[in-house]
Amino acid sequence: MRALCLLPVFVLLGRFCSLEAANILCLVSTAKHNNPGWSKPLFDALLANGHSLLVISTAPNPEPKKQVDGLVYYHLPNEYDVMKRHFLLEEPREYISMVTLNQLLVWYEVLLGSCRALLNSDTMSSKRPELTAQLSMEYDLIITDVTQGIECLMDSVSGWRSKPVLGLSAGKLTPDLMSLLRAENTINAARIPHYISQVPKTMGFWNRLHNHIMYYAEPLIHLVITRPVLSELMKTENAFPKLQLVLLNTHPTLDYVQNLPPGVIEVGGLHIKNQTSPLPTYIQEFTEKFFDGIVYINMPYIEYMNDQGLKAMYTMIHGNPNVAFIWNVEQLEQLPAKKPNLLTLHVNQSLQQDILAMQYVKGFLNHGDSFSLQEAIHYGVPVVVLPLKLEEFNNAQRVMERNLGVMLQVKEFNQSSLSDALTRILDEERFISALHQAQLKFRTRPQSALELAVWHAEQLIAEPRLFKHFAQTETLAQNFFVANSLDVLTVPLIVLLAAVVSLANLVYVLYTGGSKRQQTLEKAVLKKRKKSKKSSPQTFTPVNVTLKLETSELLEDLNNEILEGEEELLKGEEKPLEEKKED
Repeated sequence: MRALCLLPVFVLLGRFCSLEAANILCLVSTAKHNNPGWSKPLFDALLANGHSLLVISTAPNPEPKKQVDGLVYYHLPNEYDVMKRHFLLEEPREYISMVTLNQLLVWYEVLLGSCRALLNSDTMSSKRPELTAQLSMEYDLIITDVTQGIECLMDSVSGWRSKPVLGLSAGKLTPDLMSLLRAENTINAARIPHYISQVPKTMGFWNRLHNHIMYYAEPLIHLVITRPVLSELMKTENAFPKLQLVLLNTHPTLDYVQNLPPGVIEVGGLHIKNQTSPLPTYIQEFTEKFFDGIVYINMPYIEYMNDQGLKAMYTMIHGNPNVAFIWNVEQLEQLPAKKPNLLTLHVNQSLQQDILAMQYVKGFLNHGDSFSLQEAIHYGVPVVVLPLKLEEFNNAQRVMERNLGVMLQVKEFNQSSLSDALTRILDEERFISALHQAQLKFRTRPQSALELAVWHAEQLIAEPRLFKHFAQTETLAQNFFVANSLDVLTVPLIVLLAAVVSLANLVYVLYTGGSKRQQTLEKAVLKKRKKSKKSSPQTFTPVNVTLKLETSELLEDLNNEILEGEEELLKGEEKPLEEKKED
C-alpha cells in the first residue's frame, strides 16, 4: 500500500529525471521601450538546467562578456522609438498629449513600425544568411516575445507549426494574446479597463461606453490597417503564431483581477533578482550623509515638460536638503546642475534594483512602466508616477486607486506639483501601509515567478500535447454575433418589444377612448343635420341641436298663445252683438 501511495511521486520524479537537454529557440524582436531584457533571467535559468539556447534578441547590450556553454547569441538592434515618433516635439521641446483612442492607433503603429525597423535594418541584412542557417535547425521548443501580439522573426523559422511555442508578454492580457492562444476571450469590457486607458476600476456609464469603443475598435484596426500593411513585410500567418502557453508579466497587486484562460500563467516580477548586489562604496558614502532617507529618480523625458521639468526637479531637490537624491541621467540630453544632496548616475536595470533594495529609500519617481512599478512593490517603495504613453496611464491609475503612490498629470505639472507629490509620499502613512500589504502579497507565492516560468517551459518540452486542449478553436470560428450571444439575446428582445408595443397600444386606447366616442356622436349629429337640410327649405340651421329643439318648442307655444288670444277676442266681439239684438 505504501508503495502504491508513492507511485505518483516516482512517476513524477522519473519524468523530470528523464527530461533530456533540449534545443530551445528564443526570439525577442520588441523595441527598446518594451524592455526586451526582461526575459534574460528565464534564458539564464534554462541554460543553468543544461538546455542549449539560440537567442536572437534586441535587448540593449545583453551579449555575454565571455563564451557560455550551450548559448549562441545574436543581437539585432531595433531602433524604433515610440516617444520621439509620437509624443515628443523637438522644436520647441515639448511633450505632445494624445487622447486615448489615438493612442490605440499608436499601439498598433508601434507593432508595424518596430517590425519594419528590425527587418529592414543593416544588421539584419548582413546577418540574414547566417541566421537562416541557424533557424533551419531542429528545436524542441520556441520561446517568443509577443508583447505587441506579433513576432517579426517567426517568418524565418521553418517548420515552427510542428513545434510547441511558448509566448512571453511584458504587457497586460489583451484580446490579441487570446487570439494567439486560440482561447476564449475572458475580458469583459463592462468590468475590465482597457489596457492603455485611464478608466477607473469602478466604471460609470460613460466610462463603460469609452471602454467598449476601445475594445471593439481593435478588430477594425486589425482588418483595415494592421494586416494589409503587415502583408507587405512578411507572411501574415507567420506573424501571428499559434501559442500553447503565455507567460504574462502581471500580478494582482498592481493589475486588476480577471479570469485568466488556463493557457495564461502570471509571472509578474520575472525580471527581479533573487539577491541584490552591494552598492559601490561612493554611493553608500553619499547616502549616509542624509538622515531623511533616499529618493531615486528615473524620468528620462522630464526635459520635455513645457520647460518646467528641470526647474521642478531643482525646486524639489532644493526644498529637501536632508534627503539624498539619486538621479538616473542615462537618457537625459542635458545634465542637471550640481547640488550637495544630488548624485547623478548612469543606471541600468540591475543597478536600479540594487538602489531600490536599500533600507532607507523613501521614494521612487518614474513614468509608470510595469517593470519599475513591480520593483517598487517588491522593495516596498512608494512612487510618484508621471505617465506619458500607452500602458503607463493604466498603471498610474492602478497606483492611485491602491494608494501605492501619487499620480501626476502632464497638464497639471509645474514647479510646485512635483515637490507636493514627493511631500505626500514621504509624510502620509497610508502609502507605507498599503505598500506593506502589497509587498507581502507580491512576495508570498507558492513558487517564484522564475521557478514557475522554468517549470512550464520544461513541461511544454516534455509533454507538448498536454496543452493542446487549452485552445478553443471553435470559439474563434464563431462570428461576432454568436460569440457575444447577440443572436440569443434577440429572442427576449423581440418578446420585450412586443410587450412594450402592446402596453403602449393599451394606454393609447384608454387615453383616447372618450375622445373617439365623442367624435362618433358628432359624426352622427352631422349626418342628421345633413338629412334635415335636404328635407326643409330653411337656409339657416342652428349648429347646436338642443338649441334648435328649444327654439321650435318656443315657436309652437307662441303660436298656441296667439291662437288662444284671437279666439278670446272673437268671443268678446260676438257677445255685444248678441246683446244688441236682444235689446
